[in-house]
Amino acid sequence: MTKSPSHKKRKKRVTKRSSSKDSIKRYIFLFLLVAGTAFTIFFTVKKLTVEPNDFESNKYFIKGLDVSHHNPILNWEIVMEQGISFAYLKATEGTSHEDRNYPYNYDLAKKTNIKVGSYHFYSFGLSGKEQAAHFIKIAKCKSGDMLPAIDVEHSPANPYSKDPTYIALVIEELKVLENELYEFYGVHPIIYTNKDCYKLYIKNKFPNNFIWMSDLHKEPSKDINWRIWQFSHKGELPGIVGDIDLNYYRYSFDEFKELLLP
Repeated sequence: MTKSPSHKKRKKRVTKRSSSKDSIKRYIFLFLLVAGTAFTIFFTVKKLTVEPNDFESNKYFIKGLDVSHHNPILNWEIVMEQGISFAYLKATEGTSHEDRNYPYNYDLAKKTNIKVGSYHFYSFGLSGKEQAAHFIKIAKCKSGDMLPAIDVEHSPANPYSKDPTYIALVIEELKVLENELYEFYGVHPIIYTNKDCYKLYIKNKFPNNFIWMSDLHKEPSKDINWRIWQFSHKGELPGIVGDIDLNYYRYSFDEFKELLLP
């Protein structure tokens, strides 16, 4: 039968609608494909990324925190209830600064079963001998406490510089500070640092010191003699106001005693 012109036009319009539907289906398929890929990548990366405020771990079981005057004086009974085993408290900085919260946090924390340590914030360019004397005068490092710690990091007071003379001076005075603490306490202090400062000032220069490494993105390298890993600056714990630094000890409870003063 001969098809009328009007019939042909209707047929053509149907073909256009069918073609449009196919295009829409292709767009939907591509969208779902891209969305599914993005979803998979997001959760894969999430699994590989350190949760900034989460203490859950299938690998590390000894948990710790560190505080200074930037944090409020803590309720240490509540801290202990969160499964915290150790805490480092800032005691001193430079040759004269004393952390105002240190004596209160120390006395309160010592009334719990939490192991307490004291640390000194190293000031670049100042006498290592005088800084050591200041820490020894203020810090309450007693038998059973954690090893004294030296905090080595850049700050407004400790600017970064590529000047070899500057770097050499930082290392020289840090060695004096470390040795003075070793002579007084009979043990090498643990050194807190991050990847940048480790490469500049610590690597291959302090072979006898355990390292307390700050890395907010991934576990520290196995090539480093690290014992504590600070993995977050934005920790959240029930009963504690504000962000707090969170840490893991690397090994078992039995081995943890290597970080305690005799």
